[in-house]
Amino acid sequence: MDILTGLMIWSVEAMTLAVLLFSRWFHERDNFYLTWGCGFALHSLGVALVALRGDIPDFLSIQIANTVIFVAIGLWIAGLLQFDRKPVQGFVAIPALIWIAGMLLDPIRENFANRVVLYNAAAMVGYAIMIGTLVRNNGPSRSTRRFMASFISVQFLANGASAILAVVNRPTSFATAPNAIWLFFPAAFCFVAGIMSGAKLLTERSEEKLKMLAVTDPLTGVLNRRGLIDEFHGLRMVQKAKKPLIAFLHFDLDGFKQINDRCGHQAGDAVLVAFSQVGQTSMRGRGFFGRMGGEEFASILRVGDMIEAASIAEAIRLTLKRQVITAGEHRIRVTVSAGIALATADEADLDLLLSAADRALYAAKESGRDRTAIDTGAEASIIPAADRQGEDEAPTDIRANRQVAALKRLALLGKR
Repeated sequence: MDILTGLMIWSVEAMTLAVLLFSRWFHERDNFYLTWGCGFALHSLGVALVALRGDIPDFLSIQIANTVIFVAIGLWIAGLLQFDRKPVQGFVAIPALIWIAGMLLDPIRENFANRVVLYNAAAMVGYAIMIGTLVRNNGPSRSTRRFMASFISVQFLANGASAILAVVNRPTSFATAPNAIWLFFPAAFCFVAGIMSGAKLLTERSEEKLKMLAVTDPLTGVLNRRGLIDEFHGLRMVQKAKKPLIAFLHFDLDGFKQINDRCGHQAGDAVLVAFSQVGQTSMRGRGFFGRMGGEEFASILRVGDMIEAASIAEAIRLTLKRQVITAGEHRIRVTVSAGIALATADEADLDLLLSAADRALYAAKESGRDRTAIDTGAEASIIPAADRQGEDEAPTDIRANRQVAALKRLALLGKR
């Protein structure tokens, strides 16, 4: 088999991959599939144009063909960035720009050996960027990413060897290039190996996605009951001397059925999503927030004492209370009641915490809703709130004084 036949086979393989990626994109709509599909389609076109050298004008088989190939490399890099959920940046165009800039120089454009050197140099830059993109990510599939990067590294070295041979031997065509066919085989091997490791990367991503769906509520995007249970066991294992307690915060939206009946289920869904955003934002870096089912939500986190847990629950309650939720023509204000249970990390039992938080939540509901209660063992006590008796209309200094007074009452409650 000569090198031109090998190039045509390579072109067919690349186009087959492009079709498969386009099909995957059509079903899943992830942009990296489309980007990679376009990259392989352009790579196939560029390689086919190179293989047709002598049968088509040189401008098409040299300048245009290799430009297309380097645009394809840029698209592969862009697809990797999209795969990592990162913005596509201008450096993806560097390989193509290197080639185009070289073609503007007569000594390079008119000399086969110089073009070979330029081509391999531009390709090495592209593969170096690709390797860097792969190894910089320390998330899931780290070993597969490094495995893929190792094959691209072999291709990088093969391009370097090809450039050195072109400098030393000064070939005038593919036919006179010594060992050209032998450099084709490692390139083909790396191409296939890279595709296989890429397929493994996609498989691992799909598995990770399925795992995430299993622990995530599909409407709100927060953790579901199973996800919260998993995170609870993880929190127990974490050693935090300054935060020895696990707090379980149980939330229930007040009058949620009436919202559904009065405004419709779409409005109810909007309320659930809005509260999920409030809870998840409040938990950022502190713990975990999830939907237990229906209009019930929960948070689990490590805290130093009762006051910290109560302050977080109250912050979530007050944030939701002051928020206006827009759902179509409806502008909805909604409140939430909360129940808190605490236990040391060593002794924490999820069933006991949930039962205690339920008792506290029931006490908050019985006391008029829009309140936070905490289970203190023998009874559930209502947390002193700073938003009672018309605080919204009070001056800032008066609101601040009431907040301080509420916290002092809460501190006394914790010392009982």
